Amino acid sequence: MSFARYDGNNKPAIGGISYAFPAGSRTIGELAGDAQLTSSAATMESFGFGEVHVAVDETPYDLAVAAGRRVLEENEIDPGSVGLLIYGGTPGSMSFSDPAGSREAAAGLCTMSRFKYPSSRLQYDLELTNAWSLAIDQLACATLLGAARIARSLCLAEGIERALCVSSEFFPVDAGREAIFNCTSDAACAVLIERNGERNRLVSATNVTKGYYWDIDAKRDEIVASYFPTARHVMLRTIAEAGWEPRDVDWIIQHNVSMRSWEILSRLVRLPRARLFSQNIARHGHTLAGDNFINYRDALDGGCIQPGQKVVLFAYGFGAHWTGIAVEA
Repeated sequence: MSFARYDGNNKPAIGGISYAFPAGSRTIGELAGDAQLTSSAATMESFGFGEVHVAVDETPYDLAVAAGRRVLEENEIDPGSVGLLIYGGTPGSMSFSDPAGSREAAAGLCTMSRFKYPSSRLQYDLELTNAWSLAIDQLACATLLGAARIARSLCLAEGIERALCVSSEFFPVDAGREAIFNCTSDAACAVLIERNGERNRLVSATNVTKGYYWDIDAKRDEIVASYFPTARHVMLRTIAEAGWEPRDVDWIIQHNVSMRSWEILSRLVRLPRARLFSQNIARHGHTLAGDNFINYRDALDGGCIQPGQKVVLFAYGFGAHWTGIAVEA
């Protein structure tokens, strides 16, 4: 399912991106020593990982507020001008707990504490007095791309001038730090979507969900086998829906799964001019839903992406969702 290209009157765009990491970090060697990896440290390092951000005292909500407030302040946005807030990430009472208390907080999902929603509190704490609050779930690493697509659509359909999408993801405390050959970080990311913008325009998107893979443990090998052909299909469809040719694409802004997998996928997709922004794999690891926009922000700040260049953002989320978005910088 795809949305059409923007027309001459409505050009939804990314108006700003900010992110927040916890203070703590761990190297791949340290994680291996603590039995937090399924694969060996040598294997994970060969895939491009160096260290990840690991929360100790912070809560997912702390980082969500920090990222949301930062994007408003950096772009001098009046909170009252935001008409939509979309939150995705750690749910309910768990979002207000640091990792040490996450088990107890998870039990709160079976009580009235389940109605203590981070999306509502975020709307209040960020003083988004005119914003409708909406939360999305079950898209895993594709959550923030999905939120951006929803925000774009509602900006067009309902005339909302500005939307704020926030994702804050902590890896489960009992899950280690590896998810099928990639090493995970705790992080939050906030993205502003404007109904009309001159830069960083959201041109097209493609989403494919294959519910057959809902049991990620039982279907692990099949997910790996399906990942590459489906990813290729989604990326090429995203490019076609944007009205571009493969040779037009300047950059791939990826999610931070292993560098090895991106080398394979790049050969399969065959975008002759496209460069891959891969610097953050080693220094940030896989931040789950935040990767694409964190990488896009860093690529802009570093002068890698130039105005008018054509960029494809791609992510895969357990469940299983393949998502691509085309952006004209």
